[in-house]
Amino acid sequence: MTIRIIKPGLLTTVQDLGRPAWRSDGVPPGGAADALSHRLVNVAAGNEAGAASLEIAGGVFVALVEQAGWLAAACEAGQFRIDENVVQPMRLMYVPRGALLEIRPGNRCNYAYLATPGGWDVPEILGSRSTCLPAAFGGFAGRGLRQGDELSAAALPDWAMPPNGQSGKAWSSRHFIAAPDFGKQEGRIRVLSGPEAQWWSVARRAQFFQTQFSISTRRDRMGVRLEGAACAPDPGHPATMLSEAVGPGAVQVPPDGHPFVLLADAQTTGGYPRIAQVVAVDIPLLAQIPTGQAIRFQEITIEEAERLFFEREKMLQKIQLALRWARNNPAT
Repeated sequence: MTIRIIKPGLLTTVQDLGRPAWRSDGVPPGGAADALSHRLVNVAAGNEAGAASLEIAGGVFVALVEQAGWLAAACEAGQFRIDENVVQPMRLMYVPRGALLEIRPGNRCNYAYLATPGGWDVPEILGSRSTCLPAAFGGFAGRGLRQGDELSAAALPDWAMPPNGQSGKAWSSRHFIAAPDFGKQEGRIRVLSGPEAQWWSVARRAQFFQTQFSISTRRDRMGVRLEGAACAPDPGHPATMLSEAVGPGAVQVPPDGHPFVLLADAQTTGGYPRIAQVVAVDIPLLAQIPTGQAIRFQEITIEEAERLFFEREKMLQKIQLALRWARNNPAT
C-alpha cells in the first residue's frame, strides 16, 4: 500500500502510542491524541496497538492510492470515501491503484485516523514512529504531511493479499468494529483529585465541579484551554510553583484562574497548581470534544478509574481476538 497526499487537511501527522518512557529526559509523551481511536483502527487493520497510523486533525484529507492495498479509517461523525463512494469506517477495505481516498471531518470530533496492515513506514526514533511536533522529529521528517508526500506500508502481513478476483476494484471485508463507548457520557469528564487540590477549600472545589466549562479555540495537541468561571486557588496559596512533573490529563490552573488540560504533546514539567487529573479512559474523549461544547468535571476514586481502565483493556482484547478469529476462519 502506497498513498500520495493531495490535500493534507489542517494537520496530518504519523502517530503511534508515543514515547512515555522518555518523559524523564524531557521528551513529550506524544502519540495519538485519541489513543483509543488509534488503537481501534489498528485492530481493524490487523495491527498491534503500537503500529503507526495517520492522524488527521481537521479539514478535508485527500490522497491518491499509488499501490493497491488494505486500509481502515476511524472518523467518528465524519465520512470516509473511496472514489466518492461513502464507506463504513472501522472496516478493512481493499483499495485499488488509482483510487482517491477522502476523509471529511465530522462536527462532533477533532481527529480521524487512517491505518494500513503493517503500519505506515517511517523511521523509529526513541522507540516510536510518532511525530514530535514541539521538537520537530519523528514521524514524516518531524512535521505534518504536505501535498506530494508519499507514504507506504511498513510490512505486508501474509493474510493481507488481494482478495480473489477483486484486485482491480475496491472490496470490503465483512467484519467491522462498532466502537464501544466505555461508559462515557456526553459532556462529562471524569477526574481524580490533583496533587495541589488542597489549595482549594472544600467549597471552592465543589464550585469547580459544578462549573460548566466550554472548550475554547485555544487548543492544539499540547492542551486545551477552558472557558468559564475563574477558579484560582484560595488566598494565601501561590498562583505559581516550582515546576513539577506533568503529563496528559493534568488540569492546571494558571494565575488568571481559567484552567487548561494537557493532552498528548504536553510538556514534561509545569509550574501551575493541578486541581485535577483526567482519568486515562477519558483523555481520548476530551481530545475529541469540539470547540465550543460544554463540559463538566466529575471526581471519581482511584479504584473507579482503575476499574474503567481494566474494563477498556479487556474489551479491546476481546475485539482484537474476535477479528483475528474471523480473519483466520473466513468461511464461518
